[in-house]
Amino acid sequence: MKRIFILTVLMAVLGLTSCEKEPSKAIIGTWEAVKVEANVLGVNMNYNMSDLNTRMELTFKKDGTGTILTASEKKSETTAFEYSVTGDKLSLIEEGSTSGISVSFDKKTMTMELNGERFGLGNSDVKVHFVKK
Repeated sequence: MKRIFILTVLMAVLGLTSCEKEPSKAIIGTWEAVKVEANVLGVNMNYNMSDLNTRMELTFKKDGTGTILTASEKKSETTAFEYSVTGDKLSLIEEGSTSGISVSFDKKTMTMELNGERFGLGNSDVKVHFVKK
């Protein structure tokens, strides 16, 4: 009887853990950017968002829609988007343009890896680290 109880508890824990790691479910909620790492034209840069006096939040809803909030001392802007997650790829559809973004999760953190082409930076890489609010 004790073995069955232990096995049941282990299965429940493993089931809860695996659900949290599935990107299509783990992404739901509001995420605040906390750090940006970039390699732009061979120059490595690391910034905390607080050092940049900038706030960025992504909100993902269950229905495949969301918003991006960007705010600085002078202005704040919210943009709507649609999204889908397949494996570790996030397809973000914003103003008719689709971006394929690599995304990974670790408990309450998310990392997005973006190609610099999206920002007009040529052969550059950008990683944005988020925490779930």
